Amino acid sequence: MKKLYLLLCFMVVLFSANAQQVFLQGWYWDYPKTANGFSWADTLRLKAANLKTAGFTHIWFPPHTVASFGTNSNGYDPKDLFIGNQTTGLGTRTALDNMLAEFTAQGIAPVADMVFNHRDGGAAEVNPAVKAYITNYYNASKEPFPSDRFRCILPLGGTSGNGAGDYYFKFSSKTGDSRFNNYTYKLYMQTNTVGYQGPPDLNEVEPNGGGDCGQGNNDIFLGKNMFVTLETGGGCNTDEFHLHLNTGDFNPSGDTIFIYMNNTGGYSDHRIYGIYSSSRGTDIVNDMQYQTYTNFNSMASGRGFMNYDFFKPNDANASTTYLNGDWDGMYFFYDYDQFQKKTADTLINWAKWNWDELGVRGMRLDAVKHFTPEFVGNLLDSMHKYGKDPSLLVGEWYSTNPSELSGWINSVQASMEPATKAAISPKIFDFTLREQLRQACDVGSFDSRNIFNNSLHDAASLSGFNIVTFVNNHDFRDASGFASLIRNNPNLAYAYILTNNQLGVPTVFYPDYYGYPPPSGGLYGYHPTNLPPYKPEIDRLIQALKLYINGSPSVDYLNRFSTPYSSNFIQGSSDKALIYQLQGFVGNGNHDVIVAINFGSTTLKVDHEINTRGGAILTGTKFTDVLGRSAYPYQVVSGSNQVYIELPAYSYSVWVQGDLPVLPLSMLSFNGKLLNGSVELEWNVSNESGTVKYEIERSANQTDFVKIGELTAANKGEVICKYSYSDKNLPKDGYLFYRLKIIENSGAYTYSKVIKIKCTNFVFDINIWPNPVVDGKIQVAIETARPGDLQVAIYSSNGQLMYMGKQKKIRIGTEMYTLPVKLLSGGNYFLKVNDGEREVRKNFVVN
Repeated sequence: MKKLYLLLCFMVVLFSANAQQVFLQGWYWDYPKTANGFSWADTLRLKAANLKTAGFTHIWFPPHTVASFGTNSNGYDPKDLFIGNQTTGLGTRTALDNMLAEFTAQGIAPVADMVFNHRDGGAAEVNPAVKAYITNYYNASKEPFPSDRFRCILPLGGTSGNGAGDYYFKFSSKTGDSRFNNYTYKLYMQTNTVGYQGPPDLNEVEPNGGGDCGQGNNDIFLGKNMFVTLETGGGCNTDEFHLHLNTGDFNPSGDTIFIYMNNTGGYSDHRIYGIYSSSRGTDIVNDMQYQTYTNFNSMASGRGFMNYDFFKPNDANASTTYLNGDWDGMYFFYDYDQFQKKTADTLINWAKWNWDELGVRGMRLDAVKHFTPEFVGNLLDSMHKYGKDPSLLVGEWYSTNPSELSGWINSVQASMEPATKAAISPKIFDFTLREQLRQACDVGSFDSRNIFNNSLHDAASLSGFNIVTFVNNHDFRDASGFASLIRNNPNLAYAYILTNNQLGVPTVFYPDYYGYPPPSGGLYGYHPTNLPPYKPEIDRLIQALKLYINGSPSVDYLNRFSTPYSSNFIQGSSDKALIYQLQGFVGNGNHDVIVAINFGSTTLKVDHEINTRGGAILTGTKFTDVLGRSAYPYQVVSGSNQVYIELPAYSYSVWVQGDLPVLPLSMLSFNGKLLNGSVELEWNVSNESGTVKYEIERSANQTDFVKIGELTAANKGEVICKYSYSDKNLPKDGYLFYRLKIIENSGAYTYSKVIKIKCTNFVFDINIWPNPVVDGKIQVAIETARPGDLQVAIYSSNGQLMYMGKQKKIRIGTEMYTLPVKLLSGGNYFLKVNDGEREVRKNFVVN
């Protein structure tokens, strides 16, 4: 949202309607991936033009880096940041480039999902920092390094001095902290020669403290899982495992024992503190190294090189980090250390590459709670220095605490240079408001007026220019509660965020717009199953936002708690309603706007006082229902400064000061084709409110149109209505142009797009005999005024293909064909003949 400066004395900067940003999250968690033969990049590309028409200015597309889990991954496990010519879950590199180019061509800003917190999928490398943290610097006030993100290696053969014989591995908790008592982990060892040997798995048998505790031990075998329980409360607290190596278990010229000890639940601080080699007669634990999968120096893209020292812990902070808290906690994969200059530089260069190479013009920052806001400030400073100012940058902080969310904005801005702050407004997703909207829709006892008090704008006084609002997103996959999708009437939530411009940039979630895929094949089980696509409603709300609301300098919550405005609720109640008034401004002709949303299960009928702007809104002033969703076309201000609102259950509408037209219907499609000597026109519309009729007009030159027919409008509101018209009086040749004249109640009218139908060499007809068929064959006479390639097919009455003939050349005139139909059972069929541009059908019956 571009900045609006409201000055005293009602001086307002004029903004054009297209200044309002509207954001689409163009995907959902289980969107179809390339691993299953799909290309979501193509799906979004093909929708770009319509999304632009609907009013969307930005599209957030899925993470687009190469993922460690392959092409069925969402991409939050980034491996190769710079992609190269590789395929991701989103699509091939060519499909990605084409999608982004189409967004740009349509004037829609592509918003990339950028993961600056972590990385995964590197090659294994020796990590001395992790070894130092686990074996030297770790104490009970810190958090363990995750056991599933490292392995230990012991050299065998070659010059290592380690060969066949008996080895005794000693495990214990590093600190003996009671919180780790009874934690379990899976111990597994193998060499390059002996891999996984399959089940059955083994279980530790106590007591097995070994020689240090005067106890026996357990035998472990290469390629076998051993489940171990960590003890911290007993007298020994050691587990010893005996491994016998034969000469055939490893390559004598050089091999390795790979040791994995992954926790089965929460992480614990278990480690190997001793390895006794019977053949060498000594403890060889110092021969053992720790490895992590942090070597990114051989990526296919040839860029984005990193090693362990770019992550936590590293050589600089192994002794000081606690690996806990929001910034240092190892929540996801390998955690970047953005305080390392080389790490920050690589990530900033990656952001610039997205701008330069891909044409990205916005960024959604994943998991900003888990890395320093100073890095974001430095990132934006660096981008601004080179003229790369993202038009939308929003952080995801998964919390409903308004102080935390607004605090992130304040911290980022404190890290930005003044010139950067003037050019870029960092934003934060408003989880606080979203939770209020979810409860208003899904919790019957919730007082909807809480919404007024619990947005980042209203609860934390954060500017709407630093906020992105939303209703649903990909992370909500629980069946109920905070982390669930809104399951009942999410259109009411959209009505609020799309008609209150003070709240921030509104986001629309792809399945709310286009519809939720039903549960299938183990996917989408968390999706609502009773919701329609809300595209028609959302499109009209976007129209209302851009035409009448964007640029309003203030909002007055008329039915807020302790409101000074009088009301008489005839039916329904204040706790199930949101009624608010947006101040007019120069850009909308100084027309105030009233919005009402009914979250209740009964019709809302209320007389409610409004803000007259110090008497400027006079008794008798009309407010027009521009959405046409309420009981009456307009409201009139009474002598007590009230307006009457009547809305159905679970509904809403928008009234604009003045005598204004209802927002136009949505023309979803208008198509035509030549069929059986006629032009068949079809069109689909939604949002019919106040439409009287459609006049069909035709032209031979695309300039002089004449009316050839009309159809009465069904006026079914947001229901999609389908219309068809057959033009049978065609000229013998030439092109014909068609359009619709859409006439409203007020007499105002608009035109549809113009479509062109080719009728050159128009004659094209068939005759069939005998009909009904009696001897197992039919004669077909095909008449045409031009030569061409003919295709003949027979279909059952329900559209099933029964016969497809070979393509044949046809000459001008009439040609005869005989078709065998003796294999067809009795019933109704139709013959379809086309020449690539024209098509004709005839019905016939088989007795």
